Amino acid sequence: MGWLLVMGGKFAKEKQVFFFNPFTRKKIDLPDLPPDTAFTKFSFSGLPTSEDCLVVGIMNLLSLMEIAVIKPGEDDWEIEDVDFRQTDENYPVKKFCISANPIFVDNYCYCLDVDGKVAVFDPLDDCENSLEFYGMRLSRRQRDSLIQSFMVESDGELIAIFLSSYGRISILKPDASKKNWVNVEDLGDKVIYLSNGGSWVEKRRVSCDNNRIYLPMLYDNNKAVIFYDLKTQRYHCNGYDFSSTSFYHIKQILHSVWIKPT
Repeated sequence: MGWLLVMGGKFAKEKQVFFFNPFTRKKIDLPDLPPDTAFTKFSFSGLPTSEDCLVVGIMNLLSLMEIAVIKPGEDDWEIEDVDFRQTDENYPVKKFCISANPIFVDNYCYCLDVDGKVAVFDPLDDCENSLEFYGMRLSRRQRDSLIQSFMVESDGELIAIFLSSYGRISILKPDASKKNWVNVEDLGDKVIYLSNGGSWVEKRRVSCDNNRIYLPMLYDNNKAVIFYDLKTQRYHCNGYDFSSTSFYHIKQILHSVWIKPT
């Protein structure tokens, strides 16, 4: 969308938050967050110039969350403490540690945790009362090898991407019961862009581009971007005779974000 949501400040206690468009250089300020908070995961639902845009920030304290919500133009953040634990005997949740930036689907906010659990809430309602859990969880083997996870929305569907320590990338989505993860073997005509700052799915732009996941990884002294091919289950990069099952010896850009002009 071209817009970045940025948090910064000259001093540690300053919690300045603003939108910035690097293509137009336009900036939209939001109210500062309280100085005694440490929100680390953020998302917004649409263009900040839209009156329907929602911004959500989450601070994770084991299973206790602080959720901050605001619309651009409002004077103050609404901050709510939410207990993500639940005692449902069919799906008990003793802890919930958010692992990726939340995403919006139909104005609901979805959160993914380190074990593959998913929580959803309505940021326009009482967050805790609207809180629901999908009954999914990764296997112990998947959890033990997991080093990074992401979540995106594609045509109204929730998709989670898990990166293992040995290089394998798994793409999963909830089944119809929302109780199990199922594998996504083929993205069709879609391409996924992943980064810690933001991820998305879009239709391929060239015929050879489908079934690829572009990552914030660079090859040959930053000259080429690495992608993961679902068909070969290997890492490649355009213009180079490079193919690998792992990402060892590949430069990873941890503080990065994919952006595109509006």
